[in-house]
Amino acid sequence: MKKDTELLAPGEKKRGAHRLWLLAVLLAAGGLLLWLRLGQPSGGVPQPGTSAQPPQVQPTPPPQALTARQQREAAYEKDLAAVQALVMQTELREETRQQAAAQAAEMIRQHQLELGLEQALVSAGFAPCLVLMQNDALTVAVSASEVTAAESAVILSVCLEHTDVASENIRIMPGVL
Repeated sequence: MKKDTELLAPGEKKRGAHRLWLLAVLLAAGGLLLWLRLGQPSGGVPQPGTSAQPPQVQPTPPPQALTARQQREAAYEKDLAAVQALVMQTELREETRQQAAAQAAEMIRQHQLELGLEQALVSAGFAPCLVLMQNDALTVAVSASEVTAAESAVILSVCLEHTDVASENIRIMPGVL
């Protein structure tokens, strides 16, 4: 008796592998969205004694009114969509599509790292904050207009615990948010 994979044509095997990879990426993205949603105080569930009302639709603010976090998230979504579109292009060479898939996975990993590091910094008392990671460098923006040496040491310590970024590549920017 032949295995199911032996009954498939070579192109169908590749397509199946790509579909599985895409499913894994979509599940990871869905998990991230769920994690972000559950991070809200009520976890998206109405509290006892309150009524569940439909969310109010807010108009999209003009670009200059977007916060740094909103700009980062919008850029991330746009970049990830572009890379995922490359993965889905069947007319591209397999090698190119695999490189795009690897890039998408790295983008997701890096974004999750940024979000996790922000949460750790908020837990350490630096709220609000924003973390940007690019080219093995880390930028931490905090709302305080000044950061003491002790606060800088705490921020640096948290960053070093959660990332592989060298301390000389970590930049703290006070008064940005």
